[in-house]
Amino acid sequence: MTRSASLNVRKVVNAFVPSATPSSVFPAVALSAIDRFKRKHGGLWVGGTLSVSPAGVSFSPNRVNRVVHAGLEPVNVPVTTIRAVRYQFGWVTGIVVVEHVDGEFRFRCYGAKGLAARMAAAFTGNHR
Repeated sequence: MTRSASLNVRKVVNAFVPSATPSSVFPAVALSAIDRFKRKHGGLWVGGTLSVSPAGVSFSPNRVNRVVHAGLEPVNVPVTTIRAVRYQFGWVTGIVVVEHVDGEFRFRCYGAKGLAARMAAAFTGNHR
């Protein structure tokens, strides 16, 4: 039994999605502000549900965000591709950064520091 076998988490988070694009339901003035934020930060924060299991990490955007963003897709990071998990400071809620073979998956939530530590302990050594 691997250490990740005991890690089963499901919680509401905001995930950083570089490809997130607002749909046309927003007024033009709001679209302009959203576009500026996306250009400055490289993506948008999207609300949804995070699942962490022995299989890896997945994120599904919530219904509201599927409506207000064009073409949002779920994110799946298989455990075999996870290289590291670390905590990053964030105002109000901390940020968990999951480094994987294709880049990074970031999400913010309450209790991020503890969750990042649990995930790092569970996923360390699964692919080496």
